[in-house]
Amino acid sequence: MLKKSLAICLLAAAVFVPVFADQHYAEARPVPPAAGDTLVPPRVREQSELQSISERFGVKTGELQKYFDMGWGFKELRHAAELTLATNKDMGEILTLKQTNSWPRVEYLLGVTPNDMKAARDKNDAKYFAAKMNVSESELLALLQQNYGVADSLHAMLLAKAGGTTAENVLKMHNPPQTTWRDVAESLGVTFAQLEQIREDIDLTK
Repeated sequence: MLKKSLAICLLAAAVFVPVFADQHYAEARPVPPAAGDTLVPPRVREQSELQSISERFGVKTGELQKYFDMGWGFKELRHAAELTLATNKDMGEILTLKQTNSWPRVEYLLGVTPNDMKAARDKNDAKYFAAKMNVSESELLALLQQNYGVADSLHAMLLAKAGGTTAENVLKMHNPPQTTWRDVAESLGVTFAQLEQIREDIDLTK
C-alpha cells in the first residue's frame, strides 16, 4: 500500500513540474511593446546619448565612443566632459584620475573649485541653450550668473519676447506658488497655447 501511494505521488509530481515550469518560463518572456511604442536597439540608444553629450559639451563623438568602449558610462562621460570645460584638461587625463578617485577628489586634484565649476557650467549652458532657443547668449549668461536656473531663465526670456517686455521684469513677476508662469503669461497677454509651446521647446532642448 505504501509503495502504491508513493508511486501515485511521484506520478503527480511528474505531471505538475512540467506544467509549473511552462508557467514559470511563460511569465519570464519579454513583455511586447505597447501599441504605438517601438523598441530602440541598444546601439541606436548608445549613439543618441553620445551625440547628445557631444553637442552639449563640445567633445567629439569619436573620443566619447573610445572611452565608452573602454567601459565608462554616460554619466561619467558627462561629468568628465564638464570638467574639461572648467580645467582645459584632456578628457583622458580626467578619466585616468577617476579610475582611483571619487569625483570630488578628482576636482580637488585638478584644483577646481565649486565656483570654477559653476562658471564653466553657466558659460556652456548659455552657449548651448542660446543656440537651441534662438535667444541672446550674453543675456542668458547674465541671468545664470545671478543664480537663476536654466529653465526659469529661458521661460523669462521667451515670455518677455512674446509679451514685449524684459526678462528681468518677467522674473520679478514670477513668485511661485502665488504667481505661476501661467499667471505671468496671462498678465503679459500671452496665451496658454503660447506658454505650452514655450514649455515644450524648453523640454526638447534639455
